Amino acid sequence: MTTPHELSRRAHELEPYLPVNSDIPSISADYWHIQEPLMWGGIWHGPGLDLKLRSFATISAQCVNGWDFGLQHQVRVGLTMGMTPRQIKGIFIQLLFYAGIPATVHGLLQAQNVINERDEWKAADVPQEADWLETLEAKLARGSEIRRELWGEAANREVEESLAQRMTPEASDIVDGYNYGEVWARDDLAPKERMVCVLAALMARGHWKQLRRYIRYALNMGFDRREICEVFAQAGWYRGWPHVEDALEQAQAVFAERGS
Repeated sequence: MTTPHELSRRAHELEPYLPVNSDIPSISADYWHIQEPLMWGGIWHGPGLDLKLRSFATISAQCVNGWDFGLQHQVRVGLTMGMTPRQIKGIFIQLLFYAGIPATVHGLLQAQNVINERDEWKAADVPQEADWLETLEAKLARGSEIRRELWGEAANREVEESLAQRMTPEASDIVDGYNYGEVWARDDLAPKERMVCVLAALMARGHWKQLRRYIRYALNMGFDRREICEVFAQAGWYRGWPHVEDALEQAQAVFAERGS
């Protein structure tokens, strides 16, 4: 039987990753009595997803939320867990096409404020030497190759034959070329980390049709079902639990398509 005491004990295990003291206990002891064991002793200790991937999911949800405190706090947690400034910034670059420019610009600004707090973080904040392709056609070709490699030919055709490609082909080519041909080709994040960010952001924004599509892609690239569900449980704690229920409904539908 899991007791509140056990949840609190687990929460204390994560204290090294929590560099900022909270004012919540002095504002509402009852709120803190619920939040600390539930969040840090429960959700963050769930099976199926390691702490760093949980941090990727959380920062992505907070990017969608767009709240200064939440974003800054979780960026600190990520850096303290061992993420590099380049990886932190890579999250917002990854989400540019999934959360939008205003949310990701805001995220980058908040992340830079946090990075500047410590000399070691500032010293590690070096730009990436990206292999930018010179033509849109080259970007589209590389994006198609990446999708085939990660998700399979059927998924690649689904992107190439999307409604956006049929109705706004010029805009869709630009988006697909830069998203898949440039961002997904970067080496600052691993493909699995990118997918965690995308799943969390799509759930947080409530894009259920797109979420279902990316759940299929995640399965194609090797995610197991529990990992996908844990991404939603982790990110949903920061967006609101009803988002988790809706995301799990989408996951259940995809799992049923796959015969389980």
